[in-house]
Amino acid sequence: MKKFFAFLTLVCLTAFVYAQSIEDKLVDRLVEYAQIYTQSEYDVDEVPSSQCQFGLALVLADELEMLGAQDVKIDEHAYVYGTIKGNVENAPTLFLSAHLDTTPDLDLQGKAPKPQVHEYNGGDLIINKELNVVLTTEANKFLADAAGGKVITSDGTTLLGGDDKAGMSVIMTIAETLLKNPSIPHGDIRIVFTPDEEIGNSTSLLTKEKIAADFGLVLDSHGFGRIVVENFNATDFTFSVKGLSGFPGTSKRPTPYRISSNFISNFPKERAAYNSTGMDGYIDHISFKNTSDGSVVRGRLRSFSLTEMAEFKDLVKKWADETARDAIIAYEKAIQEEKEELKKLGKLEDTNLDYKKMQYVTIINGKASGEYSETSPVIIFSLKDSYFNSKNILEKYPTNYQLIEKAYKFAGVKMMPESSRGGSDACDITYMGIPTYNMFAGSHNEHSNDEWVSSKQMLASYNVALNYIQLMAEQDCVTMLKEGNPRYTQVIPTLDMKRIENIQQKVLDKYGYSFSDIK
Repeated sequence: MKKFFAFLTLVCLTAFVYAQSIEDKLVDRLVEYAQIYTQSEYDVDEVPSSQCQFGLALVLADELEMLGAQDVKIDEHAYVYGTIKGNVENAPTLFLSAHLDTTPDLDLQGKAPKPQVHEYNGGDLIINKELNVVLTTEANKFLADAAGGKVITSDGTTLLGGDDKAGMSVIMTIAETLLKNPSIPHGDIRIVFTPDEEIGNSTSLLTKEKIAADFGLVLDSHGFGRIVVENFNATDFTFSVKGLSGFPGTSKRPTPYRISSNFISNFPKERAAYNSTGMDGYIDHISFKNTSDGSVVRGRLRSFSLTEMAEFKDLVKKWADETARDAIIAYEKAIQEEKEELKKLGKLEDTNLDYKKMQYVTIINGKASGEYSETSPVIIFSLKDSYFNSKNILEKYPTNYQLIEKAYKFAGVKMMPESSRGGSDACDITYMGIPTYNMFAGSHNEHSNDEWVSSKQMLASYNVALNYIQLMAEQDCVTMLKEGNPRYTQVIPTLDMKRIENIQQKVLDKYGYSFSDIK
């Protein structure tokens, strides 16, 4: 009996050491990646928007090659690709993804973050005493779950970059685990790291063929246990006025500022973003820029419902149409009055004035209602769909969702399905034809100088993702993909949950370790 307990203790200690070694690897990688400056930039037409993102891309590609991944490459736009060949036939191919860049919303002025690793045992955590940057348990509901592990922050003067270098650390540690433990069952794994996610361009040059997978996980969500099961439908708009001139004190022509202000005045504060929460959609202008050349209003329409989104689109276009109509009437009236005044002075025939007609053009998802001259006064209203609710696609693959539920259960992590008031790479890729979920990676307070990452929660993310990989290895690719194709089935199949429950024991019997204690 004593020998049995000694053996049991040894097994428990071994599992603990393995878990700690994985946790340490996750922390070490995060610290390394976070120190590399990768801030993206707004209003840059190239991808990547900042050349510094190539620095991290090179580090990741070199590391993947050293670990033994195949088909590793960096393309001219800083996308990093790699493959871990599977050891199970007919299993679906999975891809794992995170993004290289950090947000430009908090100006780093070229400074790379300085990660700080804190041994955390509970209570409030001081990041920077001089600047009074403090993590409180009251304001950070997941901080208590981080006790007993490490909390990684910046020095309080910049963001950390855990968004999304925590996800990147988890993926690279999974890659190391699979490549160093060839007995772990898995299908082909594709790894894709993307640039410019923070400015909305990370998937602009991706295709289904480049990703080359059947299902996927993007590790780019905050919270502990969070997984995004649906997201906003998103449409963006601009209302711009160009080519109008005249001094406001003497000219009777409507100014770009006044026309844009009239457009903005239509938006009710009750439907503004700051007055919406939960499942509420919103219709709002987010910026207004006025220069000597004209003015531009930018805005967003967001809704979980396509029906409501259609109503939002009709409404904002109606406001644009009415504003443009009134501006054109006012402009033509002003031109006529100018002509009348010149006529009274007898100068109309002697004046070489080129009175150009004001134009109004709408551009809906790239399709223009007409042409316009760059030298003429013009009002341009543009409406472009940005991304759609991934739920419309994801719910067609119930087996995939049930596998994820089991992956959380086997890792001992409470799954927190959420409706995201935003979008992500995952929803874009889902609409490419690869059903993809966005999962937590252990980061919190993103885009701020009190951003933090929990080592325990990164480890939990690692365990869930690794469980999912092994569960997926038990599936037949053709059968899973048929679920989403109405040509093959009109009845959604029910997953044999008893069989799935037995997979964990099967792994124990065959490989000698549980899903959450991988070396």
